[in-house]
Amino acid sequence: MGDCYHRQEERIGRVFGLYGRFLERHPVKVLAIAISVNCLLGLGMLRLETESGSEKFYTPENSQASKDRDFLKNVYPSNSDFYSHKESSDFTEVLILTKDRGNMLTSAFLDDVTSVDNYVRNSISVNNKTFANICAKQNGNCVVSGDIFLSNDFKQMMLANNITYPIFKESSISFLLARASSSSGILTYAMGLKLTYYLSGANSKEWEKAFVESISGAVVNVSELAPSYSRALDDELEKNIGGDILFFALTLTLMMTYASIATSRQNCNFIADRSLLGQAGVLAAGLSIVSSFGLLSLIGVKYISIVSVMPFLIIGIGIDDVFILMSGIADAETIENSSVSDRIYFMMKTSGIAITITSITDFLAFLIGASSVFLSVRNFCIYTGVAVLFCYINQITVFSACIAINEKRIKGNRHCVACCIRTKDRESLRKDGKTGCSLYACAGYPPKERDDVDSPLEKYPKRFIQKIMSYLALKIIIIFIFVIYFGFSVFGAVHLKQGLSLPNLVTEDSFFYKYSTWLENYFTTEIVMSFNVKTTQTYSSSWTQGVITSVLTTAKQDKDIDHAFELNWLSAFKQSALYVDTSESAFIAALQTFLTNVPLYASDVVINSAGTSITSSRFYLKTNSLKSSYDQGKMMLRMREVTSNSAIPMIVYADPFIFFEQFVEILPSTLQTVGIAIAVIIFVTIVFMPHPTLIVIVGATLFTILLGVFGFMYFWDISLSSITMIHLVMTVGFSVDFSAHICHAYLAVDADDRATKVHLALDRSGGPIFNAAFSTLLGVSILGFANSYIFKTFGQMMFLVIFFGLVHSVLLIPVVLSFIGPLKSKKEDKGDGKKSITNLQSSKTTSVIPL
Repeated sequence: MGDCYHRQEERIGRVFGLYGRFLERHPVKVLAIAISVNCLLGLGMLRLETESGSEKFYTPENSQASKDRDFLKNVYPSNSDFYSHKESSDFTEVLILTKDRGNMLTSAFLDDVTSVDNYVRNSISVNNKTFANICAKQNGNCVVSGDIFLSNDFKQMMLANNITYPIFKESSISFLLARASSSSGILTYAMGLKLTYYLSGANSKEWEKAFVESISGAVVNVSELAPSYSRALDDELEKNIGGDILFFALTLTLMMTYASIATSRQNCNFIADRSLLGQAGVLAAGLSIVSSFGLLSLIGVKYISIVSVMPFLIIGIGIDDVFILMSGIADAETIENSSVSDRIYFMMKTSGIAITITSITDFLAFLIGASSVFLSVRNFCIYTGVAVLFCYINQITVFSACIAINEKRIKGNRHCVACCIRTKDRESLRKDGKTGCSLYACAGYPPKERDDVDSPLEKYPKRFIQKIMSYLALKIIIIFIFVIYFGFSVFGAVHLKQGLSLPNLVTEDSFFYKYSTWLENYFTTEIVMSFNVKTTQTYSSSWTQGVITSVLTTAKQDKDIDHAFELNWLSAFKQSALYVDTSESAFIAALQTFLTNVPLYASDVVINSAGTSITSSRFYLKTNSLKSSYDQGKMMLRMREVTSNSAIPMIVYADPFIFFEQFVEILPSTLQTVGIAIAVIIFVTIVFMPHPTLIVIVGATLFTILLGVFGFMYFWDISLSSITMIHLVMTVGFSVDFSAHICHAYLAVDADDRATKVHLALDRSGGPIFNAAFSTLLGVSILGFANSYIFKTFGQMMFLVIFFGLVHSVLLIPVVLSFIGPLKSKKEDKGDGKKSITNLQSSKTTSVIPL
């Protein structure tokens, strides 16, 4: 298998090497063409289209709930009278709580509620339209959920301490009250209440925003308010992400600065200095962002807000490639003893393959993520996958061409900034009579060994790790630490939460943060569900009635269903004096009269145009309070199981089911996507590094890093959702990058014992891995100050995967390789104009370099 690897490496390496020779001959042409193509593609951003909507982004496409909703919309006609439990509508809502969080059952609090209601109805106007002009109506009156608290009956019953709970005047009030408690069926305490104003009209969107902006004008004395509206979450998410775009500019600046420092020798050698080269690598990654946005805009892939985090990811990938390529050119034969063509050949043959492995794995991980049922995940993965591809192309064209040009500059002893100036070392300049600025700003000499180009940030971290690898006791300690890490990871992964908490999605200064926090902490979450008969049935038949009754009875036996609530037109009809079941036609004729007299049920029965059969009907049950997204999803599945066992075709539906689908789909979808990505990455590893030991090491490392990310999400209070699923798909590719670099370097170096091979592998890849990781960590650390949940969680997840990837690649993998690493060494290359790595290192010591 070792020989197989070397043959495979040789074949692939020769192709990359020949490309390197071509690049050396035409660097300016390649650079000009590559930049021109990137800029031309970037013009496609003029056609950039955006898309928004939390339902569209964060719920699975073609879910059962969406199919059920479409079916019900086609079957049940819109009713002239609006009923909140039957139809969805735009709305505004205000939560009213007592300031001292005391009991609301006082006249002063009800006066505040009346004041707020009067203000909403009379003082908020858009285009001369008040609430009365755009409200949804029932029996000619505007529909306001919670208006029961405005009635004289409620106030009189409150003063008499005789408000029945949870049913008051045949209406459920439990979901309208905050922290309600009762004794013997009488309400004794509540902290506050909720008023919901349903809208229907052309100016509803404008009126919603005016409502939030002006509700503070309502005069209240003993209470405080938290307003919201139907589109508040979407608008606040867009606003937060837009406000955080500044962080991308700061990150780019910080990474460019670090790249300059990390690639600068800082010894005033203005020939060997590579700081501008490091900046060129970051700019090459930036160009890939522009070109990918442009290309996808041209072909009509819409931009969604969460794609805003993609540039941070691409810059990190680009920095990784930059340091690996620069390490490759530093490892080549010295420029004094070799041609530029040979050095570029060597760089592409070694580092070119290394960045190809990681770029392919990253690209494939996002390609697989693009098959997700979540639109947010799919579009993010499409944008990021294409950007990864362009980033790789730019690194082997734009940046590699810059390296070739830089090598020719060094060969010609030209200044790193003023390239037209030929310069010499300080002693030669002194002999030529140069002094002062000319002596210190222009002196330099071509690098004679790797130490002449390695900066302190490239040199000392790897030497420190090499020192650690020379002590058995320290290796054992490292293994022990990783065992502890594994245990914490397993514990966290087992206890990982699922679902989105609404307050987490917006900033604390947002009105929606206050509203959603109150809603989550003080109010119940009760869902009214419709049980729908899908096909034509004979409702006068006792068998049909028995099946429907059995389904509803079974459903009400569930622990999460409210036993006291039921809206059942069939039961109400049977209890009326109009009920007839002698025939289906008589049944329907009597039912039509009943529905005319009781409009509450008028839209619950669909009778064909001939009036001879009932094609569909629906019945309503309500859940108890369900706060946990896990419980909500499980309840939905149990109710679906009840209807699937029915003897007649039935479906159960509620508007929140659209979002509950996320809680059902997110874990299996995440595991499936991540699992497929892992399998593909292992396959890529087999192709490029077909050695069984290394394949196992890379696979095990990938698993433990991902397990760590899952586990530490729990400790950082990050739940599994469609947003964090995007970040998890991202981590799959990143998890293998650093480990692939160190394993590839281990196989590529030639030595007789494991300790030396580990030492040389760290010498070649340790510095680039450390700098790529540290620069990315430095960049994403800025996201800790971001406002949006999307940016913050992205920063946290990036930190986890980069940090775990770093410590695995420079600590755990070297320890493992020092014990069980393969010893079959690669034969020395001949006739390709460069030295093998063994010969390259012969001028250095093969023992551990002292700190």
